[in-house]
Amino acid sequence: MSSNSIISVALPVPLYQTFDYLTPPARKADTVNPGQRVAVSFGRRVLIGIIVEIKNSSDYPVEKLKPATRLLDEQPILPPSILFLAQWAAQYYCHPIGEVLSAIIPPLLKQGKAITVNSTYRWTSTKEGQDRAEQAIKPNAKKQLELFQAISAAPNGLLDDTIKLLGYSSAQLTSLQNKKLIDCEELDALTAASVEYPATSQPFQLSPDQSNAVSQLASSIGHFQSFLLQGVTGSGKTEVYMNLVDQVIASGRQALILVPEISLTPQTLARFQHHFKCPIGTIHSGLNQNERVTNWELARQGAAKIIIGTRSAIFTPMKKLGCIIVDEEHDNSFKQQEGFRYSARDLAVIRGYQESCPVILGSATPSLETINNVLCGKYKKLSLLSRAGGAVFPDIELLDIKSRPLEGGLSRPLVESIKQHLNNRHQVIVYLNRRGFAPAITCEDCGWLADCRHCDARMTLHKYPAHLRCHHCDYQAPIPKQCPDCQSTNIKTLGTGTEKAEETLEALFPDTPIIRIDRDSTRKKGAMKSLVDEINRGQPCILVGTQMLAKGHNFANVTLVAVIDADGGLFSADFRALEKTAQLLIQVSGRSGRSSNKGQVIIQTCHGDHPILQQIARGNYQQIADELIEERKSALLPPFSYMTLLKAEDPDISKAIDLLDKTKTMVAEMNLDPNCTVELLGPIPASMSRKAGVHRAHLLLSSENRAALQRITQQICYWLNQCRWGKSRWMIDVDPIEIN
Repeated sequence: MSSNSIISVALPVPLYQTFDYLTPPARKADTVNPGQRVAVSFGRRVLIGIIVEIKNSSDYPVEKLKPATRLLDEQPILPPSILFLAQWAAQYYCHPIGEVLSAIIPPLLKQGKAITVNSTYRWTSTKEGQDRAEQAIKPNAKKQLELFQAISAAPNGLLDDTIKLLGYSSAQLTSLQNKKLIDCEELDALTAASVEYPATSQPFQLSPDQSNAVSQLASSIGHFQSFLLQGVTGSGKTEVYMNLVDQVIASGRQALILVPEISLTPQTLARFQHHFKCPIGTIHSGLNQNERVTNWELARQGAAKIIIGTRSAIFTPMKKLGCIIVDEEHDNSFKQQEGFRYSARDLAVIRGYQESCPVILGSATPSLETINNVLCGKYKKLSLLSRAGGAVFPDIELLDIKSRPLEGGLSRPLVESIKQHLNNRHQVIVYLNRRGFAPAITCEDCGWLADCRHCDARMTLHKYPAHLRCHHCDYQAPIPKQCPDCQSTNIKTLGTGTEKAEETLEALFPDTPIIRIDRDSTRKKGAMKSLVDEINRGQPCILVGTQMLAKGHNFANVTLVAVIDADGGLFSADFRALEKTAQLLIQVSGRSGRSSNKGQVIIQTCHGDHPILQQIARGNYQQIADELIEERKSALLPPFSYMTLLKAEDPDISKAIDLLDKTKTMVAEMNLDPNCTVELLGPIPASMSRKAGVHRAHLLLSSENRAALQRITQQICYWLNQCRWGKSRWMIDVDPIEIN
């Protein structure tokens, strides 16, 4: 390769292209490879980019090409598999490749920093400790003695993380160190991962269904196959995952596990740490920058055998990937809604195919897209039909509240049921998918409502601390003491949020702990883990919260789930609303009766005769899914057609509409294949036309031919990128899950 080889660099700019540079001065061509970071001059700025290709020619005159400023890595930080996945995603989701690559590497690396890993401490017993530990430790300091014995029994000592996992404190460590019974040394995370492992737990006792699932999944290690693991709530999907991962690790490979929410990561991590004899890393936005780089590097080097993370973890480089597990695959959280709008669930299948490993999509309530892929023969279905450990399904009751008085959203029969379960020393979940104290406030004299000044939305009343907040743009305002229109002081709240439900329950059950779980109560780092630890102690309490409570939690002592208002999604204009409602209600119902105690579910509704609620009361998600699939098929809605949503934003709604109108005209003038029909709907204002002070409009493209829709979407992107639109902004959402 010549000394003036050309490198194609992807830069973090909103342009649908890469940029050609010469290799950096004084660098041999054979030391420059795709996947390395490089600093380049771009206009008046110096940017950090990723080399995606080495080539010998350019469309631009070679004599005018600038040399790259410097190479930041001696070896590629992104392997070919991740470069392929990023380039595939950039093309499919019609997003600039430079922004895609910038989004998938840790923040410190996109700033040009070197890869570094955190350090930890390894504790070992001293010779003095082995000789005189029992004399030095007081008889009543049993935990200190247990800790010393655990450290002594480990051939390579124990790491800080393992000691915390075993339930010992820093004070106990310090006390033993002051007595010179133990000593420590500082290790970097990569070294630590290779020398010390937590003890593994005993193998699981699997049911016949679980054993069959594990057997079929394990037989696919080493080649690609997509599976749907559909197990009823509480059926032991996690045990199936862990048995599979045992075999993946035994084969010398790594496992990647995706969960929908950060709140589930500590719970899943704790279960895996308790069982596995290997280093485990996490990837999610709750980590600080150093933690993220460390875990990313542990995965890249192959030291972390298991990576557990949220949707962004799908891009984690792994030395030898052996399986990908997507837990709660139906969850909307796997679709990124801002910037680079990708589906981690769908990319998991692409990555599994590329890296020849099985992909397991697990859910009690699979998405209709996944069920249709099973029906088409693309995915293989494995079923878990009964609950693990002999637990039985809860009884589900639809409670008609049309003529009943409510206190904080709670009917009297529901309150009596809560009291009964608490008297039996059990726990109760009260589910309500609205944060804050009340979703709106109004003047009873003139009808004024507190609206957000930046959005077409109501302000939500919060009491802790007291203020009004818009949940769409986060604008905050003080609570008015009188109506701004008529000066009346007759201001009242409308509806019930989690704070109001919490306040009502505290008044009704003053001697019972009330634990609220929503975005506000879990905002601080570690807050969710602390709340979950408190719940897992098993003491009688009431958990009140939003859909965060519905996602995969296993609270053994919960025997009653109460849904305050089940009607919100039954009459929505969104064609996915019934699917989402069924999934959410069945998932939250599944939190009840997961151990030896019989569970109960009470769903308050004004529409108890609605067919979806009737099926939910029977616990029959498959029947719901079958009927919804037939409806989608008749209407040619996804998964029987494909959609792209073109969004436009501008301070002036007419200019946003004009951008979309011109795009629609451009598409109409294209020479399209008559056999590949693409339907354009709109443009129309979004359901919330104004958000954060900007007006929004939509143009929806739909087709039964995915390839045809993809070609037109790419041509639209190219055309829009060539035009100047003033203050108007546009963005593309391929396979949208929300059209609002």
